Amino acid sequence: MAERTRVGCDGWRAAALVTPALVGLCVFVIGPAAVSAFVAGTDKKLTGVDFHWVGTANLREALSDPDLGRAVRNTLVYCLLTVIPSVVLGLLLALAANSVTRGRPAVRFALFLPASANIVAMAVVFRYIFDASPDGLANTLVGVVGVDPQNWLGDSDTALPVVALVGGWRLTSFVFVVYLAGLTAIPPSVYEAAEVDGVRGLARLRHITLPLLGPTTVFLAVFVTVLTLQTFETVAVLTDGGPLDSSTTIIYYIYQVGFTGSFRIGYASMIALLLLVTVVLIGAAGALLGRRLRVAREDAGAPAGTAPAGEAPALEGARR
Repeated sequence: MAERTRVGCDGWRAAALVTPALVGLCVFVIGPAAVSAFVAGTDKKLTGVDFHWVGTANLREALSDPDLGRAVRNTLVYCLLTVIPSVVLGLLLALAANSVTRGRPAVRFALFLPASANIVAMAVVFRYIFDASPDGLANTLVGVVGVDPQNWLGDSDTALPVVALVGGWRLTSFVFVVYLAGLTAIPPSVYEAAEVDGVRGLARLRHITLPLLGPTTVFLAVFVTVLTLQTFETVAVLTDGGPLDSSTTIIYYIYQVGFTGSFRIGYASMIALLLLVTVVLIGAAGALLGRRLRVAREDAGAPAGTAPAGEAPALEGARR
């Protein structure tokens, strides 16, 4: 009886601790999402209280909207310019920082700073760096090699790459932190066994480090892709989607449709719903791929009492 009473008290304590988080989740996440999903099927505008149910009309319009298509293309280009470079550079920086023997804390702190910086404040700084005047920092630097001053943020050919540069700068720092955590989680015994077998340098990186960082790489690829699909702050501060909508991303287009101009919050909600479905599909694909990698490592693991799972096949591949 006493044990049953104690279990009941523990259950009430757990419920009391979880309830505030659940209330916040319902009020600020689930509730607004449900309202947005309903509004997506209406012609609701922010400028009035009346609205009508239009069913799939907003969906059909979204699928044939040339402005939305342009925003989707810009977002995909932005992803290509940020995801792959940030993952590769973040990995290289993590490998370099992990191999530093002197001043390691200072190096890690310096490389972590961009991830902790306020992106809006940093976008303002980069806006001054890429100022179109000849005295701008970017124009001064390219002028050293004889290049004429450029209107970096006012030219449709350079606006989106500059925005991607700012976003990739911050994402690289985040990727560096995650990869560094993954490197520190690799058991030292793996590298010690590789050293005994004569596996060093690029062979150790290719056959041991990179395979063991496989799940981390999958997580980063998915997470960084989801983040880039939601890019808004850098576009709003640097270019306002211009020039000629050349840097308008999906989220910024939702903002334009729903909160400026026509104030069509119903249509904007439909676009947001489509983006949510895309993000969920990407996350599900990443989770499935990560699970398959873990299962493959477990299936290839050594018997009990030998090397940890993944270590034996990695060393065997390195020896070959």
